[in-house]
Amino acid sequence: MDTNQPINIQFVKVSIINAINEHRRTVSFCLVVIFIILADSVFHRFYTSIIEFLNIKFGIAIELHQLVDLGFAPEIWTGVLAVVLGTLIIVIAIAAESTPRLIDLYMKDWLSLFFIWFIVLASLHAFVSMFYGKPMGRNSSIILNTYGFLTLSYVLALPYIFYILIYSKTSNVVATISGEILKCLKKMTHSTIYGAMEQEVIVERYQREIMDSLDQLDDLLSFVEFKETQSDLIRQIGNIITVYIKGKSKFNNNFFRLTKAIRDNATYRTYTEQQYEEMQDSASFYEVKVFRLLGNSYIKMLEMNRYDIASLIPAELVDIGTSCIEANNPQIQNHINIRFNTLFRFAIKHAIRNNEPRNLYNLAFHYANMILAYIKAGEVDQTKVCYERIRFYGHEVYKNAKTNPALYFIVDTLTFELKKCQIAVKEQNWSREDQLYLLKIVLDLDQPPNFSKDEMDKSMLGGNNGTRRVQVGLALYYLEQGMDDFAETIIEDYLDDLAHFNENEFRKIVENQCFLLSIYGPTFWEDTDRGNMNIYFAPEKNQIQPLKEMVNEQIKRRLRKLEADTQYLTMEVESLLHKRNLQDGFLNDIDLEKLEELQHKVSLRKTRQIEEGEWEIENDMLYTLISIAFSDRDIDESEKDVIQSAFKYLLPDVNEDKFDTFFIATAQKYMRLENLEAQTQQFVISLKELNTHFDSDPVKLQDILFKFIELANADNFIHENEVLLVEKAIEVWKLEGGVRQDEKDCLVYDQKN
Repeated sequence: MDTNQPINIQFVKVSIINAINEHRRTVSFCLVVIFIILADSVFHRFYTSIIEFLNIKFGIAIELHQLVDLGFAPEIWTGVLAVVLGTLIIVIAIAAESTPRLIDLYMKDWLSLFFIWFIVLASLHAFVSMFYGKPMGRNSSIILNTYGFLTLSYVLALPYIFYILIYSKTSNVVATISGEILKCLKKMTHSTIYGAMEQEVIVERYQREIMDSLDQLDDLLSFVEFKETQSDLIRQIGNIITVYIKGKSKFNNNFFRLTKAIRDNATYRTYTEQQYEEMQDSASFYEVKVFRLLGNSYIKMLEMNRYDIASLIPAELVDIGTSCIEANNPQIQNHINIRFNTLFRFAIKHAIRNNEPRNLYNLAFHYANMILAYIKAGEVDQTKVCYERIRFYGHEVYKNAKTNPALYFIVDTLTFELKKCQIAVKEQNWSREDQLYLLKIVLDLDQPPNFSKDEMDKSMLGGNNGTRRVQVGLALYYLEQGMDDFAETIIEDYLDDLAHFNENEFRKIVENQCFLLSIYGPTFWEDTDRGNMNIYFAPEKNQIQPLKEMVNEQIKRRLRKLEADTQYLTMEVESLLHKRNLQDGFLNDIDLEKLEELQHKVSLRKTRQIEEGEWEIENDMLYTLISIAFSDRDIDESEKDVIQSAFKYLLPDVNEDKFDTFFIATAQKYMRLENLEAQTQQFVISLKELNTHFDSDPVKLQDILFKFIELANADNFIHENEVLLVEKAIEVWKLEGGVRQDEKDCLVYDQKN
């Protein structure tokens, strides 16, 4: 900010103003003394003219004035002081019990200081005039005190008492403190103060002023019990930081320096030097203080079961965040996100401990409003970050819902809020890639990593699954918008639940969900914390039938995949059973637990039994791959991937659906051959069939051999049975060369020229 005044003059001006504010009692005393002396002098100077005027108009001669006596003055002035000061002490003392630091505010109130000093000094003036007035020939002082000062004191006493009563009201105290902070923020944009902030002492003075006043509001928020006052305090704090964020660009950059005033403040006492540096670099010390204050207040409101007041805090954070967006301040936006995440942690802990999810219900609404603000502003990165965090906390809620079923509704709520965000993203015409990225996060809310749904209450996975209902409602929206691929993505995710039901059960679940979506209206029949809004309502009811047709088509494909997956599970079961037989019926605890889990999964899934006659060259190819993968009686995910990729490489014309069908038949036949000898015989038969099919093409057969070797190396362990089978393939196909293990213990093929 440019200024025409020299820095030293600005510093002097600001120093004088600050000195006056810091010594208000002394300044007010001196001013009242000057006023009384001047009033006495002026009245004495014009006393003769005043007497003549009163004599002409009212016939009050000077002799009557001389008869006035101040002998009654001590009693009268003592009465005035007693009424005023007594009332003041009582009111302030009582009010201070519910309003901390009220006395500090009173001692800085100019009106109170002037009036109290006036009645005190005017009473002293009466005593002086009573003893020295007539000897000094200043009957004017007696008249002034009797008819002037005393009358004025009586006239002002009652209004002042009313003023104190109103001033001491907590809401007015809040307004006073807030007003002082806002005045201070406004003053810091003035050129004089802007220039004076080249001096660190001025910076510290204003840093301390706005932080101390904020601490006063914090004390009030912790102390008062009235809901109205608590809500007013939260709104005032939110308004203060909003004004601060909007105006901070006009402050002198020196104001954000890390001074002793900041280091000494209780909020930052536990900070490390790195945190101090980060706070200075981002110029965020005041925002950090406000956010920590609001966070602590949120915890207090939760503990007091003041859910409506607690909900005001994230609402204010949304307003603050919107101001940050307008001010293009991404660093403070990050602080807003961190605070929302912290509130989520507090609310989750409270919900689990007290079986009370409504705070999460309200918090989800406000967090979504923050995300909507980011979406409208085109803040793609911030939106993605918030989605990721909601997914994280959604997973935490979902996992704890197993023992606290009331929390399942919170996952429904989070899904609903992100559904609103997805619609907003679509309306803002974001790229399909970004929309799909965000959609997959929405679909992940009820799928925590390393969390098994097998032992969950099946009612929460079926027709009562509200999360799925909201997701299906979003699919209806996408169908309405002509975004069929997005709807298919949702359906594919929905079909993951098919693993926990048989086909008929799952179809009934789909029908039930669609039926509920068809009858739900926009309102709920009960009142909730957010009114009677129905989060499961989907207005696109005309798309239910197309969605059901899409689901039915995908069920067929998904069932084939599940059947194929079941074969892998069955093979793993057989592997553990084989291990148990080799160990005289013994398995360690880990293997035993794994066996029970696998058997439970297999029991949930029914697979078709493929007749043995249905056997083609594709089966032979898969059989050889399965034989090598399972030759060590174990098959892991890396080997599964190699089997599928090798099959598609060697037989590219076979689509995924046919692969699943071939795999089921092949795996079933492999398992029917119960001993190693029979399995090996079929391996040789399949090798011969492959040799015939490819017309003894050594290049093609060599490609297959390389896939065998890749499969053997997939799990980073070479079993002797894998080597034997690979060597058997070289023998049957009459290929040159052999296999060996290199220095990295990987199987390699040595071809002889």
